[in-house]
Amino acid sequence: MIPIPGWLIAFLTFPGIIVHEIAHRFFCDLRNVPVYEVSYFNFSRTPGYVIHGPINDLPSAFLISVGPLIINSLLCVIFTFSSFIPLVALGLGLRDAHWFSIVLMWFGISIGMHAFPSPHDANNFKELVKLHKKGFLLKTVSWIFVIIISIAHVLRVIWFDLLYAIGLSWVLPLLLGIV
Repeated sequence: MIPIPGWLIAFLTFPGIIVHEIAHRFFCDLRNVPVYEVSYFNFSRTPGYVIHGPINDLPSAFLISVGPLIINSLLCVIFTFSSFIPLVALGLGLRDAHWFSIVLMWFGISIGMHAFPSPHDANNFKELVKLHKKGFLLKTVSWIFVIIISIAHVLRVIWFDLLYAIGLSWVLPLLLGIV
C-alpha cells in the first residue's frame, strides 16, 4: 500500500474537514457550550479544530463529540444521491457523466470521509462517560459509540473512512430500490 501524506488527504477532502468542524460548532452552540477558538481548515497536523469550554453533562458531550457523525453522514447521503443516479444507476462512466455529478460525488464522499470524530474527540467523550454516574441507558449507548469510534479510527489504516463514505452513497439508492 502506498502511503499518502496527511496534508494531501486533507487538501483533497477539505470540504469534509470544514463540515466536521461546523458540526462541532453547531452542537456547542445548540447546547450553550462556549466556543473560544475555531479553525475550520488549515495545513497543520490538526487540519481543523474547535476549542470550547467545559462540558458538564453527558448528552451535551455526546452531541458535540458525535455531531460530525450525524451531520457529515447525512450530508454525504444527500450530496452523493443526486450524482449517484447518472453515474451508477444509469450506467454512465466518468467520461459520459456531467462534470457537476462528478463534483457532487467528490463533495459528498469528502464530507462522508470526515464523519467520524477524531481520536481527541473520542478520548474527551470517553473521559466524560467514565465520570457519568447515572442513566444506565445513556451510559450504555455512549459506551457503544466510544467503541464504534475507536474501531473506526483503528480501521482508518485500511481506508475505512473512504469505505464508509462510499457505503453511505449507496444507502439511499438501495433503500429506494434504484440499484
